Amino acid sequence: MAMSGRMSMGRFEGEAAAYNHRIALRLLAYLRPHRRRLLLALVLVIIASTSGLAGPLLLKIGIDEGIEKNDVDVLMRVGVAYLLSLGVMWVASYFQVRISAAVGQASLLQLRDDLFVKINRLSLSYFTRNPLGAVMSRLTNDVDVISEFVTLGVITLVSDAVILIVIVGMMFAFDAGLAAVTLTVLPLMWLASRYFSSKARTAYRDVRATVGDVYANLQESIDGVRTTQSFGRERTNASRFESTNQANVSASIRAGAVVSGFIPVVDTIAAVATALVIVVGGSFVLDTGMSKGDLIAFLALVTRFFQPIQQLTRFYNQLQSTMAAGEKILQLADEPEEVSDRPDAVELPPAAGRVEFDQVTFGYNGADVLRGVSFTAEPGQRVALVGPTGAGKTTTINLLARFYDVGGGDIRIDGHSIGAVTQHSLRRQLGIVPQDSFLFSGSIRDNIAFGRPQASGAEVEAAAAAVGVHEFVRSLPEGYATDVRERGARLSVGQRQLICFARALLADPRILILDEATSSVDARTERDIQEALERLMQGRTSFVIAHRLATVRGADLILVFQDGGIVERGVHADLLAQGGLYYQLYTTGFPGKDAVETTQTIRTPTRRMWGG
Repeated sequence: MAMSGRMSMGRFEGEAAAYNHRIALRLLAYLRPHRRRLLLALVLVIIASTSGLAGPLLLKIGIDEGIEKNDVDVLMRVGVAYLLSLGVMWVASYFQVRISAAVGQASLLQLRDDLFVKINRLSLSYFTRNPLGAVMSRLTNDVDVISEFVTLGVITLVSDAVILIVIVGMMFAFDAGLAAVTLTVLPLMWLASRYFSSKARTAYRDVRATVGDVYANLQESIDGVRTTQSFGRERTNASRFESTNQANVSASIRAGAVVSGFIPVVDTIAAVATALVIVVGGSFVLDTGMSKGDLIAFLALVTRFFQPIQQLTRFYNQLQSTMAAGEKILQLADEPEEVSDRPDAVELPPAAGRVEFDQVTFGYNGADVLRGVSFTAEPGQRVALVGPTGAGKTTTINLLARFYDVGGGDIRIDGHSIGAVTQHSLRRQLGIVPQDSFLFSGSIRDNIAFGRPQASGAEVEAAAAAVGVHEFVRSLPEGYATDVRERGARLSVGQRQLICFARALLADPRILILDEATSSVDARTERDIQEALERLMQGRTSFVIAHRLATVRGADLILVFQDGGIVERGVHADLLAQGGLYYQLYTTGFPGKDAVETTQTIRTPTRRMWGG
């Protein structure tokens, strides 16, 4: 369901009310596919609620017709009827809870799935603005809050509402005057609810916000535990986490204090109503001939009258928390996708690999990172991007992969603007090997076949052999079935990078992007994979971000970046002869230069990516 509310800076505008119907409708929409089972649950709620209210009526009959008239048979029949009503209530409640739980969990399953799909479609810029732990909190903690509300809260609301209506009707049936006396305390209840609800709303929003902070701090600390231990920051980080955790605890205590303060107020108001009924009802028994059974049954109804009200106040507090959690979740669900397919986007046909940057401009947060970048890479060419840190090299390949949209100019592949084709058809023709080699938990085989899940075992092994990792994998006790664990923790940095390389090659991309992909591979391993890479990269356009000379000197085209623009371009020998920035990088800025210079020959750059 579309949401009509307006968003501003990731927050809902004008959400002062404890209940927001737009948020509620969006969340309850997940119950729509299960409306038949939900309707059955509601019918069972009504049965259970009305069965439970048979007690006061049976109590009146037992006193007036049994005790007052000394009729044991009546008492026996009343006792049996009471047990039967309890049995009906128990059976109806049992199946209602089971159905409600099943419906609630099914709807929450869909909600989590939708959020996960959304997260995978969000632009990279979203994750630079939002801590990963806070995003995880949306899918875990906040969804759990909504799960409790959907599973129990909604059914409880219906149950309590039915009970309340039936009780009020029975009270007026017994004695309209006593019913009116009982209802005189409701304005007090309303004032108390107004007072506590405003405090609860703020408290629960603080709880949801601080929970996100705890998750964010925890995730960052776990990711950086090696750095923490390296610098002896364990105590400092623990203190920082304690402060964040304490803020969440304090917010939770404040929310709990509001709830715990409200319940005694309700109990006090209920006690006042009971006292009024005892006084007024007792006078009715003495003066008007009202039966003792009627008075006792009415007192039982009064006691039960405030039970659903207490439950409704708890529901109201739960609603406060749910609205706060729902607000956070819908902020994520409604987060605009900064990079999305146009309505008229078409499939990119199989590419030959001609890449054109035409006066491309791009910036982050209003600051230009690329300014007027233009170049052309012909099919099969090897293009190296070099330059100082922050010059715009990684931004260039991120734009080519369309992780961001250009601010100005255009990028074309075989004459097709990448903004006019679908992201899927574009990226399935790209192979990217990042410097930060990332492996998913699971087997080595699954990680290599990540881009082509349908690949055969032979194809997986061929890709691994091409990059020189096959023999290593075979030496493992479980071979390609070896679980690499989270982020590939069982493997060395170099081994992870080689597996990422095999993954990209198995995907058979038309355009290959290497972001310092051999930075963690030793010189011997690098030499071993060069010939295999030469065979596998034939006919593919390749872009290499590199700081090592061995990955630059054999390129067909070297682009030298500085301050967001290309200041030099050409091949290795020509750029050296110019004596410009590339020459300075060559003489001072390339790690591993000395090792490369021990090589006796420089091979022809055409069809050659690596220095020999």
